[in-house]
Amino acid sequence: MAVTRNFLSLHLEWMVLSGGLVLLGLMNPNLSAPSFCLLDAFGIFCPGEGLGRSISFIFRGMWMEAWAIHPAGFFAIPIISGRVFYILYNRIPYPK
Repeated sequence: MAVTRNFLSLHLEWMVLSGGLVLLGLMNPNLSAPSFCLLDAFGIFCPGEGLGRSISFIFRGMWMEAWAIHPAGFFAIPIISGRVFYILYNRIPYPK
């Protein structure tokens, strides 16, 4: 049990972030899906609305569509990727 807890504490964040990027890369951005934003459920504008679709368009090379849906997608990919590499660099032991 302790080994599993230690493994999850070391690796869960980077696995979830990289898995999310892979799923967004495989997602069809042209399909409409329900929003999971709580603000949108109350009728308030959601600032992250379209970010996932924007990232999906970027992975397909459709730059103009990605920018039109949500410009922050261009910043989200390097930030998330940088966080994954930072975690891997600092948490995986290297032989000396």
